[in-house]
Parts: sequence; C-alpha cells; structure tokens
Amino acid sequence: MDREEKQRIFEPLLKDFETETFAEYFKDMVAEIPDYIFTIPSSTSGKYHNATQCEKFGQIYHEYMFASILNHRLRLKANKEKYNTPEIRDCMRCVPVFHDAVKCGWNGSRYTVSEHPMLAAEWVRTTSVEHDIDGQYKEMIACMCEAHSGEWNKNRSGEEIMPEPRNDMEFFIHECDILSSRADLDMIIPNELKEILSGEKVAEKEISLEEYRVDFGKYSGKTLLEIRDIDPGYIRWMKEKVDREPVRTLLMQI
Repeated sequence: MDREEKQRIFEPLLKDFETETFAEYFKDMVAEIPDYIFTIPSSTSGKYHNATQCEKFGQIYHEYMFASILNHRLRLKANKEKYNTPEIRDCMRCVPVFHDAVKCGWNGSRYTVSEHPMLAAEWVRTTSVEHDIDGQYKEMIACMCEAHSGEWNKNRSGEEIMPEPRNDMEFFIHECDILSSRADLDMIIPNELKEILSGEKVAEKEISLEEYRVDFGKYSGKTLLEIRDIDPGYIRWMKEKVDREPVRTLLMQI
C-alpha cells in the first residue's frame, strides 16, 4: 500500500483531533504502519475479539471501535477535566491506531506476537516523521501503547515482558481497548469506512418521515410526524438544537 492509501483509511478519525500539530503527526505515522495491518483480522486465532473484528479488515474495525469508545469517554466532563489539555487528549487519540501497529512483528508473522505492545512503543519512540511532536508527548504515547494489555502482560512461558498500567491515563487506554475487543460488544461499521476499504459506494437505505422513530427525549418511540401533531413547539426546538442524522435531514422535510 502507498502512503496515501493508508492515510485515507484513517482520515475519518482526524475529525476528533483538537490540534493541527497532532493531526499532522497522526497522518504521518499512519503512513509508516506495516502493510499487513490493513487487511488482517484483529484476532489472528479467532478467539479474543468480536465476530466483525475476526473478519478481513478486522484490525481496522477494532481500531475504529477503540477510537469511538475513547472519544465518547473523552467528551465526558469529568474526563475532559482530568485530561485537561488538547495535547494530552490528542496523545490519547493516537493510541487506538498505534497500539497494535506492529501486532504480528516487524515482518508480519502468521499470529499476534506477545511482545507487540513493546514493539509498538519502540516504533513510536524511534520513528521520525515530517510533522513530528515533542519527545515528551511521544514518550506519553509510547507508554500508553506498551501498557495497553493491562494485566495480560506475560508471554506464553509466564515471563513478565511488559508493564501493567501505571497511571490513570494508561488504565483509561487499557479499559477502552478491552471494551473494543469483547466478543459480546460490536459496533456498526460506518459506511464511509466500508467504502474506503472496499473501494465501492455503499448504498444507504432511505429513511422516511413515516418510518423513522425518535430514539431520545420525551417522545422517544414516536415518529416526527406524530410529534408534530402532538407538540409543534418541540419540533421547532429540535430544528434549532438537534444536529444528529438522520433527524436533522428529516426535520427539513416538515
């Protein structure tokens, strides 16, 4: 794969970065990830991830789910106050993609290598790119990568080969990684990502005013037309305040 192809796969994640410095660094680093990562399943044994992530492109699906969980959590007031600078939060946003960047080793073995968190940390520490960041931030990202496996920090012989999380930030990353890989949790793959990976336009099911039912607020379960008949003022409020799809587009039809 060439640099542009790799960067395009992760381009949708750039919208969550708060600083241009880290967005450019992320783009440059993505281009350095080994080619095999972009097509392999996230679990090379088929045991440790949900069904979607055990398919082709599963590693990418895992990283997108990891990033989604992380960003939802970072939007919470308490976490935004704890991780209280855009630079720190953007360091954290790099980890969902960087943590498994060398998952099957430098040359791409058939299976996940036990020490891959340490390899990812080494990759972060030693890779220089055009839009590089300060060493303190690279070290922060590297430490989150090397501790992302949490308590599962031993090789098959029981030898401890990497650290467990040492601070709140590293525990936060570990928890996001665990949630994004559980067999009983999955995510809806964005059509945008499906199109990038397949190279084909994904047809979207058209949603009508008559069919769509609101899934939030005091009128949850009702269609927009039913809400209009019950409470026209609520429809006016939604037009001003609600920015989510497909609600925003449907409201334009009323």
